Amino acid sequence: MVRRESNVLIWEHCTDLLTKYVKNCFKHGFLPHPPLELPDFPAQYPKSVSILSSQVLGLFSADKAGFNYKLSEIIEILEPSYVKRHVDPTIEREKWALNNIDEISRRIIILQINDWFNSALDEYSPDTDRWYFGISILIGMCYESSKICKDYCFNFIISISMARPPNFKPKSNPTGPHHIAWDSSKEYTESEDYIPHPSGILAVNTILDYMSLSNSASKNILPYWIHSLSTFPSLTEHLDLFSRIESILENVTGELAESLINATVQLMPDYPSQSKNILTTIDSNSNSSIRRSLASVIPKIYSHDPHLTLSILDLLLTDVDQETCVIATSALGFIIRFNPEEYYLRAPIVIQHGNQKALQMLVNNSLMEYLNQDITDKINILPDLWINSNESTRSKLVSYIVEQGKLDLPSYIKTATEIFDEDQNSFLELYRWVGMRDNILQAKLSEINAKI
Repeated sequence: MVRRESNVLIWEHCTDLLTKYVKNCFKHGFLPHPPLELPDFPAQYPKSVSILSSQVLGLFSADKAGFNYKLSEIIEILEPSYVKRHVDPTIEREKWALNNIDEISRRIIILQINDWFNSALDEYSPDTDRWYFGISILIGMCYESSKICKDYCFNFIISISMARPPNFKPKSNPTGPHHIAWDSSKEYTESEDYIPHPSGILAVNTILDYMSLSNSASKNILPYWIHSLSTFPSLTEHLDLFSRIESILENVTGELAESLINATVQLMPDYPSQSKNILTTIDSNSNSSIRRSLASVIPKIYSHDPHLTLSILDLLLTDVDQETCVIATSALGFIIRFNPEEYYLRAPIVIQHGNQKALQMLVNNSLMEYLNQDITDKINILPDLWINSNESTRSKLVSYIVEQGKLDLPSYIKTATEIFDEDQNSFLELYRWVGMRDNILQAKLSEINAKI
């Protein structure tokens, strides 16, 4: 049996993928109309799937030099270093390419889409045929929902929405990399290069709608792209991002939910009311992974809306899901630095709730800062925390109590006395743990210990 060269197999796999993508692109509706076209040369919509497929394959096959160039470019990007260090790198490169045909082929197709969109979105001479070639393959790839599509096709969405080529660069940057104007005498104005194009927005909305109808695309790609789109506030209203976030959030979990919540928080400075509406709908009836994601972004929300943050935190600190409680408790380490009074109200809630992992998080994450601000422990966190904690948490907590004894002996005695009054067994444990750390401070508790 003769071994075939990898580039031939990659080319064949590319043609198979192109055929599949064109066939699948009409699954949920018609192809979007091109954003740009010349009045003298109006766009001609493809007559059938078979004709479009033959045109795509014909154009791809005719440009063999372009294929070889793209193949070389992708191999240069993806080729691992061990291939170059091999005694015979040519043979090793063949082996590696044969084992990675699928990834290489998809990356080549993405470069081909890039070329077609460069022609289709040329504002001076747009090629509408190339538009239908590129958009059909892009939609087909979105339905496939591969990680490669998720990672490398998003720039096409921005390109289409602006009706600009994918490799488009703005004519001039108003500011430098540190957001310092190049010419301070000129007032900053939004560049026209970033204004959404009406027909481009219509095309992108169509693509996003089709992805919403696809079970795999709506779960594996769309949440991540919505998160990326949230960094373009000028597109938010045009693409109806909040409605999309709200509809998808009900059906996703884990990392997907986290992407959507991060997108919502990202949009808070420009759209505070819409963002707040979505965040407040995530209550105890939501999926636990969504609540965990919400708990993880509490510090980000606080910078935009402290009042909303505290109301969300109050719900999450006593959540039925243990991990959500722990993540929410970690946010108290942030709250104590910016609003100690709010911390004083919420730390006792965590202690009363009795979640041992949350108590451990409270000790590890915020107790030091609390004692730095108030070594006297005026709200009596230390006694309640000691009584309700397990041995693992007490091993850390005793260090803070010993430190309190060194800095403020009356407060230390007060802490020990309150523990004794509440639970003598807990006091005996405190007496034993303190003795392992500091015999002098243990002796200070002898009078209380003698009462037992």
